[in-house]
Amino acid sequence: MLALEVLADADQASWTDEADLWDALPDGADGTIRSLTGIEGFPGLRTLNLCESEVSDLGPLTALPALELLWVGVPPDADLTPLLACDQLKRVHIGCAAVLHPAGHEVLAALAARGVQVDNFLPDPVKAAAPFSDPILKLAVLDRLKGSVELPPTYFFDEFEFDEGNLARLMTVVIPQAALDTVESLSWLGGGHLTAHMVWQQWDGESDEFRIRSLAGVEALRNLRELKITPLAVLPEHQIAQLRARGVTVSEAD
Repeated sequence: MLALEVLADADQASWTDEADLWDALPDGADGTIRSLTGIEGFPGLRTLNLCESEVSDLGPLTALPALELLWVGVPPDADLTPLLACDQLKRVHIGCAAVLHPAGHEVLAALAARGVQVDNFLPDPVKAAAPFSDPILKLAVLDRLKGSVELPPTYFFDEFEFDEGNLARLMTVVIPQAALDTVESLSWLGGGHLTAHMVWQQWDGESDEFRIRSLAGVEALRNLRELKITPLAVLPEHQIAQLRARGVTVSEAD
């Protein structure tokens, strides 16, 4: 496998436990990337998605002028300052098995201050979904309000995977009560909507990650008159009954 040629003009590189070549590792081999030496030979890299890594020296990244998206694992005391030289960065995810040293957090804060999306600062998506308890319900509301509520851009390390970071990023959007009050009808097919594709760009419709499983908090939609959700069967019956008692029409989305 090591004899395979890698094109010098490659614009992305990925190493995860789902990589095509992961199974080519010998039994018992450590698949963790621990050095970036040699990556300087690929200056066109824009995405570097190294989930299975623990790299102490990030210096080689300064030789990647086009780098926009970076996921890399590091030890707690890693020097993150080379990231400050990567002026095209749009999103960074620093994996660490322990708590990063304060100096590392300072670098990440500096990146965030210049507009880089830093996954390490994202909240838990469930907690950030307020006033709703189900992040997917908030995703549906954001989709309904996308013309009046500003949504952040989302960038993907892997467009074929559900992106927890992008979900959390969308959950940080604060929806004013005045905007919630404009929602009289809400429809959600369990995926296929704009906001769903902002979380999973190439979602194929064959899995259930985008199903709404709780309507808790829906009372924040004070003027809701019609709710269409597919599938209804996964929702608590008492929540559906409460909405119907309010005069809200609840049915399966077409």
